[in-house]
Parts: sequence; C-alpha cells; structure tokens
Amino acid sequence: MSDSSAKSTVRTLSVAAAEDALASAGPTIHVTGPTRVMEAGPNVVPSGRALVPMPVGMDWLLFGTVMLVATIGVTMAFSASIFTAVHNHAGNENFFLTRHLVYATLGLVVMMIGAHFPYQGWKQLAYPVLGFTVASLIAVLLFGETRNRATRWLMLGPISFQPAEVAKLAFIIYLARSLSKKAKTNAISTFHIGLLPHMLVWVVLLFLCMKQPDLGTGLVLAVLLFTMTFVAGARIAYLLFFGTAGAAGLVWFLVRDPMRSKRIMAFLDPEGHRLATAYQLFNGKLAIATGGLFGNGLGASRQKLGFIPEAHTDFVLAIVGEELGVIGLSLVAIAFTIILIRGLRIALHARDEFGRLLALGITLLLGTQAAINFGVVLGLLPTKGLTLPFVSYGGSSLLVMSMAVGILLNVGRGGRPEFALPPLFVRGSSRRAPSRPMRRPTTTAAAGGGA
Repeated sequence: MSDSSAKSTVRTLSVAAAEDALASAGPTIHVTGPTRVMEAGPNVVPSGRALVPMPVGMDWLLFGTVMLVATIGVTMAFSASIFTAVHNHAGNENFFLTRHLVYATLGLVVMMIGAHFPYQGWKQLAYPVLGFTVASLIAVLLFGETRNRATRWLMLGPISFQPAEVAKLAFIIYLARSLSKKAKTNAISTFHIGLLPHMLVWVVLLFLCMKQPDLGTGLVLAVLLFTMTFVAGARIAYLLFFGTAGAAGLVWFLVRDPMRSKRIMAFLDPEGHRLATAYQLFNGKLAIATGGLFGNGLGASRQKLGFIPEAHTDFVLAIVGEELGVIGLSLVAIAFTIILIRGLRIALHARDEFGRLLALGITLLLGTQAAINFGVVLGLLPTKGLTLPFVSYGGSSLLVMSMAVGILLNVGRGGRPEFALPPLFVRGSSRRAPSRPMRRPTTTAAAGGGA
C-alpha cells in the first residue's frame, strides 16, 4: 500500500472513531477537527449551532465600545452636574466628577474581575446572590434613605448603595441557572416547573421594588423573565396569557395611582403640563431641540442650569443632545447597537446553555435600559427613573453594569468548564470532580501496517 493510501485510511478510521465517540458520549464532547476530540464540559452547544466561528478570547470590540461609552459618561456627567455641584456642595464644581471617576475606576476593576472569573462559578453563586439581593431590598424598606419621595438607598457610611440595581443582575443569574437546568428535559414546557417558580421569584422582587417605589426596575425584570423563559423553551401560550394579564394589571395600577396617572397625562400633553409634572420632560426635549445637528458645544448647555432637575442622572442624554447635537446622540446610539450585536453574538456562540442564557440576559438588560432611557428623554415613553448604562451618574448602576459586561466577556472567552467553587459555596456537602478529557482516537495496527 502506498503512503498516500495509508494516510487516507488512517484519516478515515480516525474520523469514524471520533463520530462513534461523539454518538456514545452525547453532549459532553464535540469534534473540533478531523482527528481530534477534546472535552468541552457538560451541556456543550454543538459547534454546528454557531452561525460564525468564534475563537475563544477577549472581545476587544465589545470592551472598547463600553470604554468609549464610559468615557462619554464621565465627560457628560461632569458637564451636566456642574450647576448642581456648585449650588449644593459649597461651590465644589468637581464634587460629582471626583466621585464618578472613582466609580469608573472601580467599575473597570470589577469588569476585569468578571472577565477573568469563570462564568460557570456564577451557576453555584446564583442562590446566594439572589438571597443577598432579597435581604438588601428588605433592608432598604427598613433602614433606607428617602430622596425625592423614593426610598431606594442603603447608606454604608459615606457610600450609598442601591439594591435594586443588583437585583437585575441577580435575577439574570438565577434565571440562567434554573432555566438551563430545566431546558435539558421537557420540564421547561410545563407551567408548574418551567414558568411558575420563576414568576414567583419575580413577584417577590417586584413587590419589594414597588414598595420603594420603583416601577422601572419591575418592568425591566419582567422583560428579562419573559424573554429568557421564551428562549429557554417555555410554552408560548403560557407567556401570552400571563403577559396579557400582566399588561392589564399594569394599566389598572397606573389608573389607580394618582402620581403615575399625572405622569401619563404629562406624557400625552407635555406642553400643557410643562410647569408641573412635565417640567423635566419638556425641558429635556427643549434641550435636544436647541442642540440641533452639531450641538451648542461641550459645556454650553443652558437647560442644565436648574431647568432639568438632576440633569446628570436620568436625563443626561438630553444634555448630550444639547451640547453635542444629533451627532452626539447618534454616536451613543451606535455604540449601544454595537454592544447589543456583540452581546448577541457571544450568546449564540456560548459554550453551554447556562452561558447562552446568561449572555442573553445581560445583553437584554443593557439594551432594555438604554432603549427605555432613550425613549423617555425623547418623549416616546412616560418618564421613568432608569439610568443610561455607563453614561448616567450613579455608582451602583455603574458597578453592576461593569460586572455584567465582565461576565459577558468571560462567556465569550469560554470560561473554564471544569471550574468549581470550594464546597463552602456549593449547595450540598460534596464537590463534583471534573470529568477527565477523552483520549484521542487511535488507529488499529492493521491501518498503519500497510505503509
């Protein structure tokens, strides 16, 4: 037998052996080449599901875009906060800038930690993080600080902490863990297993947020719940029924609540309520209108001089429009579009179902908050107290979103399938040992003997 014929025989037998191993081992391995079989951990998404080959590594485009948005945030939060800082903090115009730079630096550190901590570890931390979040939300109602008729902050010495921001990420981790486990079987399509437990957790978080009150966070959690359960395989009929019931309940709540009814009326007629409920909305739209295409110049906003309350937080985008114009608004919108595309790409190519749902939830969180904030500032949605990720001033939001992006980056890198936390963090007393990688298929002596 010639050399070329022998090599062809070896290659054919190797591929056949690899296919036999794949068929017998199920989802625990995948073939990455004609003669190599490597372990990829439990619940591996077969390589055929990936739309575009994605090498394991840091997604530098995602990281760089987030850094760009954060840089815009530091600049615009400083510009929008000068008037408030001078008048409320003894003439210290750098009061908010100094704090925001500290939060941004800590956010970068947190993001790097999240990017290098194997995302598989969050599966084991899902219930402890959720428990901590519920306890923090209860503590806010008992010991929290009230600002502008809302009790949302826990004071830790000179530092304020907003548990509702943590609740968003904690709920994503919990859903990814629970749904990925149930998605292995047909249990995800049943009501009492696939939907009811997750709805109960959402109801608890919604109730605690509404007591603050914080309807915006409850709505974001609802979007996460229905989208992630749908992607995991929950029955559409159940989702449609409870989605319709939830929408009807929301309308009933808005009609019965006087403050939110006024906000709806102000949204429908901002000019007629510009001196009362629609004061912030009307002046925000006026700021964008006066900015035009190219803006009035960095630092040249007039609406931030007391006309837009707390301009550096929820309505910072209006100052972006006034100072940087439509060009600046478009740059921010394009940046978030890139973040969404890269996040969905990571979700599509995740190593396992948990990573896929985790990446999807984080991407959805970033996109939902950005879309709602854009809609509110542009007058397309009623006013809600949701920040624009990485742009609005706020330490809790910035740190939580930084950790979320770090986890997303780690999902893109593939994590470590064999990773497991010490038994202290694991439910139960024993730690499951990582499985040993499968050896490379070997050829028979007869196949190599003809050379």
